[in-house]
Amino acid sequence: MTRKKPKTVEFEDGWADELNLSQEEYDTLVQNIKQLVATGEIFDDATPLEELPLEEQEEILNQINRKNLRH
Repeated sequence: MTRKKPKTVEFEDGWADELNLSQEEYDTLVQNIKQLVATGEIFDDATPLEELPLEEQEEILNQINRKNLRH
């Protein structure tokens, strides 16, 4: 099955609050992430969720579900 890979990325408010970055460091990080997504390079070393151990899959899905409940 071929997966559609996004060409853009959206950042949730506060996603980098705990990183303690300067504005310049933050801007560079965001720019680099957007570039990796746009080129598809971010997926080159990615591991599909279903290939992770079940415990990790559950943890990730629980985190996603908690975030979805807040909106």
